[in-house]
Amino acid sequence: MSYLREKGFTFVAFMMHQSKNLLFIFFVGFLFTSCSYFKKEDEQPIAKAYDKYLYPKDLEGVVPKNTHRKDSLSIVKAFIDQWQHEQVMQHQAESNVNIDNQYIQTQLDNYKKSLIRFQYEQELVRQKLDTIVTEKEIKDYYDANEDNFQLKKAILKASYIKLPANAPKVDMVKKLFVSKDLRDQDLLEKYCFKYSPNFSLMDTAWHYTDELEKLFPISKIGEDNYNNLNRIFQISENNTLYLIILRDSRFRDSLSPLVFEKDNIKNLILNQRKLALIKNMETEVFKEAQKNNELEIYDR
Repeated sequence: MSYLREKGFTFVAFMMHQSKNLLFIFFVGFLFTSCSYFKKEDEQPIAKAYDKYLYPKDLEGVVPKNTHRKDSLSIVKAFIDQWQHEQVMQHQAESNVNIDNQYIQTQLDNYKKSLIRFQYEQELVRQKLDTIVTEKEIKDYYDANEDNFQLKKAILKASYIKLPANAPKVDMVKKLFVSKDLRDQDLLEKYCFKYSPNFSLMDTAWHYTDELEKLFPISKIGEDNYNNLNRIFQISENNTLYLIILRDSRFRDSLSPLVFEKDNIKNLILNQRKLALIKNMETEVFKEAQKNNELEIYDR
């Protein structure tokens, strides 16, 4: 341990504040120390696969900050195991494939070029893209592309109250639920805060039915009843009572509401702007290169 402390950074020291149980780490360190598995005299590997070594520096960032002590060792063990599996598969591939180094280098060069260009385009977009999309632009895009906004499945606006099966005054709750009187709505809200583990009385957002199914058993209402608006559906399930009112509905193959597509349209408009910005940049850069006589075509 004195030797390790003198070298400043050791795997044991790295894990001291992360894990209470250092038996595995100590064993790994001891094993490789005793076997003299070293790449350099001042580096102590913690794992080996064929001629590849894993060093403490390779574990930097593996264990997230504030990780529970009991979880830290498991994370490190999993990382080492995954690393060795990857090395085994890489060794197997390299041993059984005729490697075309020129092809690989070409692919690497092309990938590097793509990454550099992508980074440049992203920076261009960050600096120059106009990200303000007006309501009029969204509405105009929606009107001009209605065929692209046909629903693939039904969407609903719904209010619901989830109650225990033995909840009191359910008949009164149902009357309050369908009432439009503000005082009744206030009474209903107070009741729900007292007795309901989950409720939504005035949700005006559209939802797919599979989203609503996570909140209440919408499937038991049935699609044939989706047009029965502003009436109460009462469903009992697993000692729970659900009171549900469908406020609005749109069916498959019908036009999706503008408000439901708003974020999607905004992203489409921004993507079109981004593509146009990049295309204009390419055109301008190419023309500039021509103007400066940077491009030539030689006769053969």
